[in-house]
Amino acid sequence: CQGCIARPCEGACKFGAITRVRGKSYIDPEKCRNCGKCHDACPYQAIVRLKVPCEEACPVRAIQKGANGHAAIDSSKCTICGRCMRACPFGTVIERSEIIDVLSTLKSGVHMTALVAPAIVGQFPASLGKVIEGLHELGFSSVLEVANGADITSRNEADEFVERMEKGEKFMTTSCCPAWSVMAKKRFPEYANCISMALTPMVITARMVKKDHPDARICFIGPCAAKKLEANRKSVRSDVDYVLTFEELQGMFDAKNIDFTTLEADPEDGLNEGTSMGRGFAVGGGVAAAVVEAIKHIDPTREVQIEYGDGLRECKKMLMMAKAGKRNGYLLEGMGCPGGCVAGAGTITPVRESTLNVEKFKKEAAEISSTASPYVDRLKDVEE
Repeated sequence: CQGCIARPCEGACKFGAITRVRGKSYIDPEKCRNCGKCHDACPYQAIVRLKVPCEEACPVRAIQKGANGHAAIDSSKCTICGRCMRACPFGTVIERSEIIDVLSTLKSGVHMTALVAPAIVGQFPASLGKVIEGLHELGFSSVLEVANGADITSRNEADEFVERMEKGEKFMTTSCCPAWSVMAKKRFPEYANCISMALTPMVITARMVKKDHPDARICFIGPCAAKKLEANRKSVRSDVDYVLTFEELQGMFDAKNIDFTTLEADPEDGLNEGTSMGRGFAVGGGVAAAVVEAIKHIDPTREVQIEYGDGLRECKKMLMMAKAGKRNGYLLEGMGCPGGCVAGAGTITPVRESTLNVEKFKKEAAEISSTASPYVDRLKDVEE
């Protein structure tokens, strides 16, 4: 404190928390409400404001401290991305878990299909084949790659993009990340119609399962907390009964005392139908790359400009540029987590390691192009 005569910090404080002690300003912690007004008023930046981790992590500024000094989440701004949950050192921010519901259903003997997101590779201390066997040990009847649905999404968004551009629309954005879609609709409602109408890979894969097994229960297992919001939204039928994150699945493995070293992976039970492009949805930029690759099969002469929003903060900047007319003709990919789904709030493995694991998983695919997937002809099975 420089002991300035104007005392702007005292004038800014509405709680009488600042007084003079030996010519210097003193903040009474019992009266302070951490509103930050004195911090903003101090011309010498002598007052340092330390933000709580969840507030700092929130990309849409949905968390603020109220008059009582407690952090609160503004649901009108929140996108359920889960960044605050990851940042909180005290475990105060928690997600709604469906572990008990899943366990009860598995115990009942009902056919339960696990839909696994491509980011699952490398999340657990075992090969993917052993993880699948672990899922069977928990009671899951079958396991299916969500990358199969991603291949259909790629083709759908490719067709939609070509149609929109031929109609003269300004740009189109991807739709697979629910946190991104929610943010875009809340902050830029005038461009909500620019978001692709294609169903997400999770929903498409679930609908294919329901078509073949109408009585089956479906559990999506992935890296994302926002998928729980998507599975329960009323606007679009998801056909997904439960959603678990990788972190929650690890808890189930631990509770069941599943030792991966004792499991033998069934070579006939591996995940081998997803294409390289479909599996690439897990990594930032992968969705746009898959859609552009599919467009090349529809219209080989069409040049497509793309931009990837790496996290919601960058997504906001991307839409601001589009709003200014600087992204006309673009395909914009939005991802709520920096790095893509591999950085989701429900992941276990560090982002860099997860990205490398997905890249390896992509190389192991039997086909590269989404258009070569055996599932691309099942569009009628997933339509309303």
